[in-house]
Amino acid sequence: MNRGGLLLLILSIAIAILITWLNATWLTFKGYQLTQKEKQIDYYLSDFTLLNTQSDGQMRYFVTAQHLIHQQSTNTSEIFKPQLQARDIDGTMLILESDKAEQNKNGEIQLLGDVSVIKRSSKVEENFELTTRDLVYNPNKKTLSSKSKVQLDTYQGQITGSGFSSKLDEQELRIHSNVQIQFNPAK
Repeated sequence: MNRGGLLLLILSIAIAILITWLNATWLTFKGYQLTQKEKQIDYYLSDFTLLNTQSDGQMRYFVTAQHLIHQQSTNTSEIFKPQLQARDIDGTMLILESDKAEQNKNGEIQLLGDVSVIKRSSKVEENFELTTRDLVYNPNKKTLSSKSKVQLDTYQGQITGSGFSSKLDEQELRIHSNVQIQFNPAK
């Protein structure tokens, strides 16, 4: 083998090594890889309705909303302009509304921003509207809770306070602090 052939062989090997190194560097370049912290949209729904049921077919909750974005990496969903309907212990529907909600992998739904919970019954004295911020709804345990200021308007009057928890199965509402009550005169 002459010097020219040997030089060409060494130069070819050096070029092959250089190209392999550049290819490996290109593939591992962070600007071209998705990390776990980045949002990866698994699916997107627009103007949708969703019915979540228990194993016996009973409704847990019913959701209508403008948009839903599910993120694969965190297994969470963002819901825009949601309206959730859940049953109270007496079978009356409660309507939960907010501008945005997030549902985590445990199934809890966090309604963010201004939230209202409305109960409309055929009996006027059972109707109410509860307003607060950043409410957590757990459909599996049938609980509502918030650490923010709460206002409950009923036929009998108004109750305000800070923070609350409620069990829908027991028609129980506990306001945690700064409770003030204003009763309406009897009609």
